Amino acid sequence: MTIAVVVNDAGIITTITEGSVLRILAHDGSTENFRNPALDLTEGRRGAALRLAIEKGAKIFVAPPETFCELSYAKAQSENIQFYHLPSNSPYEAFTTALANGEITLSTTLPEAEILPSVPVKK
Repeated sequence: MTIAVVVNDAGIITTITEGSVLRILAHDGSTENFRNPALDLTEGRRGAALRLAIEKGAKIFVAPPETFCELSYAKAQSENIQFYHLPSNSPYEAFTTALANGEITLSTTLPEAEILPSVPVKK
């Protein structure tokens, strides 16, 4: 399955709004990097990054704590996105090694305490 992960310039997996790169890992092992659209927005940041991941065929999202807000998490679940839940500050290389070795568990949910409240849209 195709995996989406957001990484920063230091190669650390970040939340959906922090990293500069949205990386797509295809099932054949290839990767493709995109500028994280969340960086260019002040509202709807998580949703924009999630939309790009879905457009690129991602069915799994790598999710450290606070990656999703209530709205983006609900959207991810409605799209049947699954998750690799990781601790904060996980190096990308460590993730890919753990993935290759079958040391990481796929989940259909994330811990409720790690989902941020959605910010209401200002009028």
